[in-house]
Amino acid sequence: MAKASTTTSPRNNKASKKPAPRETQPVPRSSTRAAATTLSAAREAELLREAESVGDNTVVFPGKLARRVVWASRIQLAAERDAADLVRTPFPEDEPPLTREEIRALRDKIELLRAMQSRWQAAQQRQQQAAATFAKPAAEAALHRQTLLRFFDLRFKKSPEGQKRLMAIRAGSGDADLIQDVSDLLLLCSEHAEALHKAPRGEADAAARLRELSPLLARMLADKTLSPEAQRSRKLRDAAYTLVVHAERKLRAAAEYWYAGTDKMKDYAPFPVSRGAASTGDEEEGEASAEAGDASEDAADDDASEEGGPEDGEPGEDER
Repeated sequence: MAKASTTTSPRNNKASKKPAPRETQPVPRSSTRAAATTLSAAREAELLREAESVGDNTVVFPGKLARRVVWASRIQLAAERDAADLVRTPFPEDEPPLTREEIRALRDKIELLRAMQSRWQAAQQRQQQAAATFAKPAAEAALHRQTLLRFFDLRFKKSPEGQKRLMAIRAGSGDADLIQDVSDLLLLCSEHAEALHKAPRGEADAAARLRELSPLLARMLADKTLSPEAQRSRKLRDAAYTLVVHAERKLRAAAEYWYAGTDKMKDYAPFPVSRGAASTGDEEEGEASAEAGDASEDAADDDASEEGGPEDGEPGEDER
């Protein structure tokens, strides 16, 4: 019996190389996002002035930077595609017409949001590191505080004035109060130094250690408190995000005029924000280091768009 040929005929080979139908081919990754841009110093300064003009009417950034950037980029790309229609939208007389420059400017506003988020995260990380450093000496100071309070409770057993001073020390809570308590206790220790040195349960050592810890804790507290620079970084991040949201809303309004009821409107859908998830904008900032083009995030965004979540800045999101 003749052995069956294993050679592929030219016709079959040609058929195997035939491209799959277009609807079954994967969408090119570049089609879902704008190319990364780098803002010049002059352009960044111009956008920062625009962001600062927002004042206190900012939309709180909801976190999810990578997903949010992909979503905004899709809207921007759709608007560039449809620019010929969108720039002819008859907006009311009190609203400036939409221009091609305004459509392209959304790319820069997205990049500004990236930059401001990076600066805020750097400031936040410094604060978190300072808070972690503060925790250990603060715990030690709290133990010494208890040792000395026990001593003065006994000493002021028959002194209403002394008891009031101890009540004031015990009244507060928190890091700043702890530092003030240390200061108040050290004053008491200096007033009762002789009795303190005679105490048998390490009270004198506790007072000496608190004298060492007091300036250290005060300096650490200043470091762990959000600095004016960090507060400004967060405010500018929210302001940059507000510019993106406002630009998207105008593009969406123009698209509604031209494409309401058509599949094109899917490209202008608002970003879904879960209710209560945007209270500070910091809960999911760890995602900011993720690549904006991550395929899993693209899929998550697609799923979220079907859920019809509230629009950015609508009732699902706090506004400051």
